[in-house]
Amino acid sequence: MREYVTPRMTGETFASNEYISVCWGVACDVSWANDYEQRYEFWDGGNVSHASDHCGNSSNQVIYDRDNNGVGEAMVETGTSGLGTLECTIYTDYDRYTGRFTGQTSASQVKIDDLIYWTTSSGSRTWHHRGTVTATAEGHPNRS
Repeated sequence: MREYVTPRMTGETFASNEYISVCWGVACDVSWANDYEQRYEFWDGGNVSHASDHCGNSSNQVIYDRDNNGVGEAMVETGTSGLGTLECTIYTDYDRYTGRFTGQTSASQVKIDDLIYWTTSSGSRTWHHRGTVTATAEGHPNRS
């Protein structure tokens, strides 16, 4: 007579099925940015404006740390109403008299809680933003 042995698990190995990279979010201060565009005459009749459901959402501007070493590799803006993904040029300050952003820097120099300035461009239009870097993008704690 044969004896049936009930199958049992003797070990478990986790195998991820996706690559996850850490990213930080940056919400644009849309009130400041819209005032900036108007004050320094970039407004273009409202064609260069900022909205809380676009650049004002921290998951629309992200700084990627793809190798999870705490150093950002790139900053991009998504959710741009048909403009695609836009590269961000990052700055550390701006001149209140001329309106020029100053201290161009790279994503690798940016840290969580930094107040940064950045520009995005599409065609002949350039948007000027300001915001604080947060640990995760709003609504996407493990965005990849």
